[in-house]
Amino acid sequence: MPILLDTGILYAYYDRSDSWHKRAVSVIRAEAGGLIVPAPVLPEVDRLVGRRLGPKARAALYDGFIEGDFLVADLTHDGYRRIGEMNRHFAKLDLDFVDAAIVVAAETLGISRIATTDRRHFDPLAAALSLTLVP
Repeated sequence: MPILLDTGILYAYYDRSDSWHKRAVSVIRAEAGGLIVPAPVLPEVDRLVGRRLGPKARAALYDGFIEGDFLVADLTHDGYRRIGEMNRHFAKLDLDFVDAAIVVAAETLGISRIATTDRRHFDPLAAALSLTLVP
């Protein structure tokens, strides 16, 4: 069953010092073959990996996409409209673009599972939208 990856879980997978690293490795290894990364996550995780972990880690991240370990889900034009709707509807959560894009990708692809480290934003979203958060 496919699972969407957010920035935090993908970053933690590459950063051995991250408190979420072991959980991220566990999720990613258990879900191999169905790992989907919404396109808006890419620049965010690339920036974090590059700045904090350096060029070798960045190259490993790129290899994950090149080799097909992670599949990229682009958003449709309607998806971008839906991001605006989500931000208005959940204004109290102060969602950023990427968080809203992850939820929109889940809706568009019919995927209910999201691997995330961001419980502040995703716990209320999961409850409201019947999403399952992993780990």
